[in-house]
Amino acid sequence: PRRRPLSAMGSTVGTLLRLVLQHPARAARLPVDLIPTENAEGQALIGIIDAMSTGDLATNAGLGALVEQFRETPHGDTLARVAGELVDAEFDEAVVELLFEDSVRKLHADAIGREIAALTAKERETGLAPIERHRLAELLIEKMNLVNLGKVQDV
Repeated sequence: PRRRPLSAMGSTVGTLLRLVLQHPARAARLPVDLIPTENAEGQALIGIIDAMSTGDLATNAGLGALVEQFRETPHGDTLARVAGELVDAEFDEAVVELLFEDSVRKLHADAIGREIAALTAKERETGLAPIERHRLAELLIEKMNLVNLGKVQDV
């Protein structure tokens, strides 16, 4: 079977989960409030972050130990599946940190996009209060700054 690069393995949350499974200490650097919870990978990622923040999971836990710790939890199947996918993943350690940072930036950009969409929809339906207009302007500037960084795709 042909090996796939880590960055070609799906969503931003999926990429972050794979990076955290390979480098659990990175979980402490993730913004929990930006991680979408509508899919199993996002929920599993939050589960890992929670376990690390409470000291239930060591930052130097190996992949097998991490998967085993979550085996009897709601995240067990997801983590076992993703860990199995990692067998065919290529990790270029020289770019792993860049991939991690770009993925976190993408989470941030996605959150900004969702908030902009919600405010513009409200503006069309009922109009915005002055504080909401100010927030929309702040978000648009923040989005422009992220785009100017040139590191986030599909902002």
